[in-house]
Amino acid sequence: MEKKAEIGSSVMNTLLGKGSHFNGSLKVEGGIRVDGEFEGQLDATGTLVIGKDGVVKAEVKAKDAIIGGKVVGNMTITNKIELQSGSAVTGDIKSKGLIIDNDVFFEGSSKMGEKEIHK
Repeated sequence: MEKKAEIGSSVMNTLLGKGSHFNGSLKVEGGIRVDGEFEGQLDATGTLVIGKDGVVKAEVKAKDAIIGGKVVGNMTITNKIELQSGSAVTGDIKSKGLIIDNDVFFEGSSKMGEKEIHK
């Protein structure tokens, strides 16, 4: 639990609830939680949380990310990303730190470090 507190420290001010569908480009000042379906481009200045039932097909930029559901697309995370047990990620990840729990599907590449994020 301690690592989640370190990662998800921003205010969660946007929610895409279960059963909701969004297609397009979304820029969020602060954090966002996705429990529905999102497709397009997602840019959050805070923490991105994808719930167990959440599905994101997008190019993603965020400060931190906690992934519990499915992601198809590349992610650029300024700080840290956690792939929780049962999650599935197909795409490349750029971040300063990466935490992968047991029982995670990850197909792609991971590049870590300050220089990688700003490329």
